[in-house]
Amino acid sequence: MKKIILFLAITILISCKKEAEKSIIDKTQNIEVKRNDFTSYGDSLVSQSSFVSQIEKSIDVKFQRNRLSKITFDYDKFKNWDLKTVEEKAIGAIILKFEKENKQNSDADIYTHIELSVYYKNKNIDNLIVYKQENYSEALVSINQYFYIDSSLNLWTLGINEDEDGIKVMFWNQYKIDQESGKISVIKNNTFNNSPTVSINQNNSWEGNFFFEKSNRDDLKTSFEISINNLNDIKVVYIGDGEKPEIYKNLIGEIVADDKLKVVFNKKYEDMGVIYIQKSGDQYIISGEPITNINPGNDEFPLKKVK
Repeated sequence: MKKIILFLAITILISCKKEAEKSIIDKTQNIEVKRNDFTSYGDSLVSQSSFVSQIEKSIDVKFQRNRLSKITFDYDKFKNWDLKTVEEKAIGAIILKFEKENKQNSDADIYTHIELSVYYKNKNIDNLIVYKQENYSEALVSINQYFYIDSSLNLWTLGINEDEDGIKVMFWNQYKIDQESGKISVIKNNTFNNSPTVSINQNNSWEGNFFFEKSNRDDLKTSFEISINNLNDIKVVYIGDGEKPEIYKNLIGEIVADDKLKVVFNKKYEDMGVIYIQKSGDQYIISGEPITNINPGNDEFPLKKVK
């Protein structure tokens, strides 16, 4: 009997020690992690074509707002997250990790981006910005992106912008998270705002990394580093006249002709925040106001595709 009591006492002491060590680790890391098993995440309305179509086809702002009010998932909670907040969802060997992107924009009154990181067997496989809330009171512009992930790991994102002209559906995309690898694959890209639906083939034809650099007469360099994953996921690193790099993520490309792509990387810059990429066979050309301003009289330059 004494041996049993002694064994139980030792077991309890070891258990308490482990809990104390775990508590010390949690306090040292100071990261709030919430993990639970996965069923679905986000509002299912985001996955419904009828819901998206009603908003996209209407020009009645009151009606559009009424439809958007049907979204009941608490996306606003992300606004209160800090950089140490992490929410995890587990499904088999897949972990979906949601956390706030470490980026700010001084022009925005509200700027919240939530990034999804997919882990397979504890290895980070893929990443995607799934939620955005950006408010610019000075420019009267609001940029929002919602998401929904179902129990089969189908993922939808819905982009909606509002400005003085009204409410516009910018895109509605569908992805698939592979449960055997953790890779995020594009199933369908739909871009709107008076642009036709973009097919996967048309989308893929613009994929790649591009680079341009040119100096003006004062030997100040302007450069663009452009990464196109698809037409709704474009990254631009811009350096103007030798200034500090400006990084823009999750930009949307608009096809303005069969061989020409328009990318607005900063609306506040107006025409200076727009570039065009033109394709001719295997060659690419970059143009727009930021290019023209380097050396007036030269409106376009070759753009190098690096891979």
